Amino acid sequence: MAEIDFQELVESNLMSSGEFSNAIIIGYDGEKWASSDEMTAMAMSERKELAGLWKDKAGSRKNGFSVLGKKYACKTIDDDFLVGAGNEGLVVGYKSDEAITLGVVTNGQPQGLATIQIVGLGEYFKQNGY
Repeated sequence: MAEIDFQELVESNLMSSGEFSNAIIIGYDGEKWASSDEMTAMAMSERKELAGLWKDKAGSRKNGFSVLGKKYACKTIDDDFLVGAGNEGLVVGYKSDEAITLGVVTNGQPQGLATIQIVGLGEYFKQNGY
């Protein structure tokens, strides 16, 4: 398994792109691997909720989830990919072998570009055993 600097990836691949106002990488247990500054405040309960979304997709679609106290409806969830929508805009997420990467899309940015960033990073993690 390759050594990866997750914090550097959040900063250089996600935050510097301008596509995201916030981003976080967590393990399946909800533990934070890396995050943007504001996401350091994301509660463990929200991170565990996020990590559990794929266990009950129907429930996730029905109940949605929260990020930094803001509620999002779960619009899309499949084996790896997630899109949430709320009053604050969109979030996109991707589940790799051991991690979940989530980005809060900057208002006015198209979902497609944000999706490419998140999926690309998630696939990179998969290729490297994460």
